[in-house]
Amino acid sequence: MRVTTQSIQPIVDRVRPAAARQFHRSRWFRNAMLAANWPKLHANTFDLAHLAWFEEELAVGPLQRDEALLLHAVVRVIRPAVVLELGFLRGRSALNFLAAVPPSSHLYAVDNDPHAQQRARDVFDGVPNFHFIAKSQDEIGAADVGGAPIDLLFMDASHDVTLNQRTFERLLDLLAPNAIVAVHDTGSWPLDHFLPLHHQCVREGTEGEWISDTQFAHQVAERRFVNWIRETHPEFAQLHLHSERTVRHGLTLMQRSTALPVERS
Repeated sequence: MRVTTQSIQPIVDRVRPAAARQFHRSRWFRNAMLAANWPKLHANTFDLAHLAWFEEELAVGPLQRDEALLLHAVVRVIRPAVVLELGFLRGRSALNFLAAVPPSSHLYAVDNDPHAQQRARDVFDGVPNFHFIAKSQDEIGAADVGGAPIDLLFMDASHDVTLNQRTFERLLDLLAPNAIVAVHDTGSWPLDHFLPLHHQCVREGTEGEWISDTQFAHQVAERRFVNWIRETHPEFAQLHLHSERTVRHGLTLMQRSTALPVERS
């Protein structure tokens, strides 16, 4: 029997709906299709493998996995030329930014802890668009970021309101007009979702406060800092990415609020 396009078409028509159902319902099927089409699709895939090693509910201190995914997506969308990160710690958020930015963009990480400086040297030495700045966050100037405007400012270092205020005022003129400012640890933990680790943190911690009978602000200083920006710089709109359905450290995104142009000036 000679196989023709006409004889195959009914089979194709039957297979396509089944394949479409599997594609939409099965993660395994999508991964299999990705593997089969890797040579053609690999340039368009996302560099997210590092997130598998990020903690979610058990993360205390660094970004939670889903928060890192969110910031990764924000970077992919806005394509910042300059990212300034305050607080390096072990380099997880830096890795997340570097996996998201185009090669032409630059990440500047600020931390005055000698251990952070050594860690940065160990893991990112030779990465051309990564720059470590060993100084206090409130000493950063234009020369530290190559004189270019900052498109994304990520604050996850000091939990001191006064230091954060000084830093923000110093960096204000260095921000691009449409820069996004992301402040970590602005959320609160709902008591109903505590794990043993969170009970331990509450017992042993000194920086958090109960803000209601059921909500614990693990870094209340960051909430006060964000409230201060709202009062003193009302031109910055705020979006609080918090949750009462999981233990979420919380992110607040801020950007100068302006009307969108709708016609040529």
